[in-house]
Amino acid sequence: MDVTVFDIFDLSDYEFLTVERGGVYGNVITATYQAQGVFKLRNEMIMVNNQELRQSAATLHVRPDESFITSVAVGQGIRCMGQDYEIIGQTGGKNYDNGVLEHYTLSLQNTDYSDYTETS
Repeated sequence: MDVTVFDIFDLSDYEFLTVERGGVYGNVITATYQAQGVFKLRNEMIMVNNQELRQSAATLHVRPDESFITSVAVGQGIRCMGQDYEIIGQTGGKNYDNGVLEHYTLSLQNTDYSDYTETS
């Protein structure tokens, strides 16, 4: 039996947000998808050569068979635990024993996709 990160770690509910960027109305969420994955929150600062540098705010391990997986790209969004994140990087995680792709790891940065209402 092959064990994956989804079998070992606690799963968190999240929403994948398809974001249309840079239009007249700014960044607009055009679709949302519910899923579960392995979410890891980071403290955003790391020490390198006596300097504090920003690190990704969080990572999310996503199953490779999610319905939205072809839309996962830098610039799209994730909403998890009441916080919005922008995807700033992604890598694939393979099982070294059998070579099967088991997950994608998304690097996330805090952002805000607030819902603004227009008034007349």
